[in-house]
Amino acid sequence: MNNIFFSLGANIASKMIILLVNIVSFRLLLPEDYGVISLLLAMTATIGAVAGMGASVAVNSVVAREGFSSLTSLFVKYNYFFAFLFSIILAGFIYIFYLNDINKIPSWQIFAFILIFSLTSSLNSISEAILIGLHDYKRLFINNFASFLIFLPISFYLILEFKITGVLINLLAYRFFLLLINFYSVNKTKLLKVRSNNKDEKREIFKRFKELSLPVILSGLLVAPVIGLAFKIVTMQDYGLKQLAYFNIIYQVYLVAIFIPNALNGYFISRFSSKGGSGQKDFLKIAKNNFFFALVISFCLFVFQKVFFFIVDDHSSALINNYYIMLVTIVLFSLNAVFSSFWPSVGKAWFGFYMNIVWAIVLLLVTFIFSKYQISQPLSWAFLIAYLVLTIVQALNYKVVTHAK
Repeated sequence: MNNIFFSLGANIASKMIILLVNIVSFRLLLPEDYGVISLLLAMTATIGAVAGMGASVAVNSVVAREGFSSLTSLFVKYNYFFAFLFSIILAGFIYIFYLNDINKIPSWQIFAFILIFSLTSSLNSISEAILIGLHDYKRLFINNFASFLIFLPISFYLILEFKITGVLINLLAYRFFLLLINFYSVNKTKLLKVRSNNKDEKREIFKRFKELSLPVILSGLLVAPVIGLAFKIVTMQDYGLKQLAYFNIIYQVYLVAIFIPNALNGYFISRFSSKGGSGQKDFLKIAKNNFFFALVISFCLFVFQKVFFFIVDDHSSALINNYYIMLVTIVLFSLNAVFSSFWPSVGKAWFGFYMNIVWAIVLLLVTFIFSKYQISQPLSWAFLIAYLVLTIVQALNYKVVTHAK
C-alpha cells in the first residue's frame, strides 16, 4: 500500500506546477488572449503527459523483469538515446504544424521552449520508469515532492513578475530540475555502469526494442500531434480561441486527475512484468481497483467543483459543461490505462499502438464533425467518445486473448 501511495504522490506532485501555471494564467488574461497562449500550454502539458507513455513503458517492464543486469543496462541506454532523438523530431513537428503562428511570442522562443521541454520530459520519464521498475517508489516521491515545494513560490514570482516569459522560464526550469534530481538517483543505483560486450545481448536488445520500445514510442509520438491537430481544428472555427481557452483550463485539471490512474499504470506495469509476479492473473482485480480510484477522483472533483470555479473566477456555461464531460472521461481513461499496461507485458505492445490509431481517428472525426456543425464543447465530447470506443474495443480483445490461453 505504501508503494501505491508513493507512486501516486510522485506523479501528482510532478504535474501540479503545470496546473497552477494554467490557473494563474487563466485569471490574469482575457479568454481570447489566454486562448492563444493556451494552445502552447496545452501542447506543453500533452508532451509532459505522453512522455511517460513512450519508451518509459518498455523500460519499466524490462527493469522490473530483469533487474540489475548488463542486458537491462544496455536496454536503458538505448532508450535514453532514442527518447532524445524522437523528442527532437516531435518538437520540430509540433512547432512546424501547430505553433509557428503564435504571434504573442517570437518564433525562435517557441521552438526553443518546445524542444527543451520535450527533451527534459522524455528523458525524465525514463529516469522515473527505472526507479519504478526497481521499486524505489519512495525515492521518486521524495524527488518529485521536493521539486514541487521548491518551485511553488518560484512559479508565482516568475508568472507575476514576467507574465508569459515567466511561464516559459518556470516550466523549463522545473522540468530540468526534475530531470537532474531523478537522473542523479538513477546514477546512484549503479545500473548505468553495468557493461557487457556480449553480441548476443546486443541482438536481444534490438529484438526487445523492436517488440516493446518502438510501438510505445510511436504511440507517444502519435498522441501529441493528434491532440494538437484537434486543437487546431477548433481554433479555425468562429470563436475557436475562446472555446479552446475554456477547454484548456479543464484539460489541465483532467491531466492532473488522470495521473492518479496513470501513476498506478506505472505500478501495474512493474507488477505485470516482475519475475514470479501474479499481475496478469490479477488483471480484473487491478482493473476494478483502478476504476474505483477514478470514480473517487471524479466524485471528489464533482463535490468540490465550486472551489475550482471560485479559484478560476469563472462560472460560464462553457466552462461548467466542459468540466462535467471531462469528469466522465477520467473514468474511461482509467480503464484504458490498465489495458495499456497489460499489452506490453504479454508481448502485444504493437496492439497497443494500433489502439492508439483507433483513438486518434475517433478523436479527430468527432472534433471535426462537432466543430463543423457548431456543437458545444467539441473537444470534451471528442475525448469522451474516443475513450469510450477504445474501452469497448480493448475489452473485447482482452476477452479474446484470455480465452485463447
